[in-house]
Amino acid sequence: SSSLTDQNVSLVKRPAGNKGAVAGFLSSWMGYFTGRPYDTAQHIMFAQNEQMMERMKKLMAKMEEKLESLDDRGNGEVNQREGGVSSGGEGDDDDESISSADLKTKGKALQAYQEMVSSNREDWTYSARDAMDVDPNLSEDEETNILHLLVGIKKCTIKMRRGEYQNDYESDRYFELYDRGTSSTRYDFQGVRLTPWDSEVDETIPYHVALRPHWEEFVDALDDFDLILDVMPDDAEPCFQISRIELPLNIFMMIMKSLTGKSFRHYKFINNDFGRYGVLAVINLMDGNQDLQSLTLSDNFIDEEDEGDFCEAIARHPELSAINLDGCCEGRVFMLCELVRSNLLVDISMRYNDLSFVSSEERRNFIDALLSNTSLEKLDLTENNLSDEDAADFAAALGLRNRTLKCLCLEGNHRFAFAAVATFGIALRTNKTLQQLFLPSRTAYGVSNAQALFDGSSLNSAADSNHTCFVKNYPNNRNEQGDPTGNRQRKIYNILARRHMDMCNVQHFDDIDINLLPEILAAVQRYAMSPDPGLYYTENSQVNGLSIIFEIMRKW
Repeated sequence: SSSLTDQNVSLVKRPAGNKGAVAGFLSSWMGYFTGRPYDTAQHIMFAQNEQMMERMKKLMAKMEEKLESLDDRGNGEVNQREGGVSSGGEGDDDDESISSADLKTKGKALQAYQEMVSSNREDWTYSARDAMDVDPNLSEDEETNILHLLVGIKKCTIKMRRGEYQNDYESDRYFELYDRGTSSTRYDFQGVRLTPWDSEVDETIPYHVALRPHWEEFVDALDDFDLILDVMPDDAEPCFQISRIELPLNIFMMIMKSLTGKSFRHYKFINNDFGRYGVLAVINLMDGNQDLQSLTLSDNFIDEEDEGDFCEAIARHPELSAINLDGCCEGRVFMLCELVRSNLLVDISMRYNDLSFVSSEERRNFIDALLSNTSLEKLDLTENNLSDEDAADFAAALGLRNRTLKCLCLEGNHRFAFAAVATFGIALRTNKTLQQLFLPSRTAYGVSNAQALFDGSSLNSAADSNHTCFVKNYPNNRNEQGDPTGNRQRKIYNILARRHMDMCNVQHFDDIDINLLPEILAAVQRYAMSPDPGLYYTENSQVNGLSIIFEIMRKW
């Protein structure tokens, strides 16, 4: 009889017995992976792949439903179509999603993964020593950190050999989901992550020769990680990260070679000191991974001679949208200009680069690039020693043309003066796209000078104020994050509440048609119900909405 995977053949109506045989085959096939004996490590592995198994079961159920529908169609010939089975006429997208080829591919991936885990359990042992010889050149803290790193590399290697991948939920530092209030953006990062054992320690753990056999074990395990990537849940974000661990060039190149061909979506290399040739290796790695979406190279210096090649690699990448170059190019703005000018990236972070020595011409080039950019949503230039002139230029760009930037972080630039920061208030009168603005704490209140966030001179001016932008480090902020509608209602109600304290609301309604009275009363009641998150509007909680309604009805 014909197999489900046969292609370019015509299928006729199957007898019920054949349908049962196919269903039985699928059930037996699934049972091959779910019914085998397993130990604790395998149990962990199966728990991690529960989503994959559930999806495959759904695919099996849909295929059985398809077979039943074929039995009910009579003896008409059914045409075989690429990607699925069709009766002619318009196709169904679900048919392609549950094709036998798709099911077979996933089955092969899961089988290869299972065989890798089983082989490692039976035949593999960790061969590197769990200790290191005494080194008089190391301080006590350095020796302790190296020993902890040794253990960390071993644990990470064993997890990879067992087919496990770490869950590490991380919140983006600044960019929150503006359409869902205060909920932070959360990514399900899963993959390989090596960081110092003590997160409070800022120093990079130095390399020691005793670590080499452990790195070799690590790389050998990483060679097979593509089998793990193939069975990760669909909503996982495959990530590879090594932070604050020194990686000399020979060790780094071993890791780069092993990463080649693996479809990680996120690379994070933070303060690794792998040098210029390591940066060139990262460029080659980017070119070879078309699935890459974000790259972090924080505190890994990029030589001025390599800036052009690095920017070109980013510009030609089809998927890369976020780049973090914190502390990578101190005193130089070329890469920032080029990355903004490329008009491809959504997220750029270049903190701690000290741009105070950049020439006026270079600054102008950057602002021109920002004015014409239509892709960038988040820009982080924290602690770059920017000047008042820079603040005014940013504000001008936001007020004049840029309508894509949603988060701008300029914290830690303490050269900003009060008057310069006030120019952001002017920009926010016209820019309703920016949703988060981070400024130095001592100057953030200057934004209110232009009354952009809340102009309380009239109901119309309050309604026309900026309701979208949250200004961090601004006391008694006028806007709550992610709630533009609620912000507008609170401001309007605040004016009504303050006027009600003097019983003078009606005298401001002289030019309003009396026929609008029902709508006004309904609006007052609706605005009174807007919850106050403890911001600037203390009068809102002191005046009941019914009192304002009574005042208007009695005096109008």
